[in-house]
Amino acid sequence: MNSVVSLDRPGRDRSDAIVIEKSGPLDLRGAAELREALLSASRGWKPVALDATAVTSVDAGIVQVLLAACRSADEAGRRFSIIAGPDGALAEALRRLGIAPVHR
Repeated sequence: MNSVVSLDRPGRDRSDAIVIEKSGPLDLRGAAELREALLSASRGWKPVALDATAVTSVDAGIVQVLLAACRSADEAGRRFSIIAGPDGALAEALRRLGIAPVHR
């Protein structure tokens, strides 16, 4: 498994990855846009990271998009990371859904 969900705050040099930064609410209306951004970024050779530390709310549709991105990255042998922040909305949504973060 190459994908990772980190509850750490960003700060390390991420120049070796394509970083998609999102802020505000992530809901079903933005799911298609997020999916397309992740698909586009994953076409390159670099690992992809989603920085969701500034996200204020998350619904289950977004979590489905992220799980699909993790699965696709794993199947392609690529790394996909989600940086959620320990107290952020995405971390809380994952906890509510019973999805434990993976740290690597």
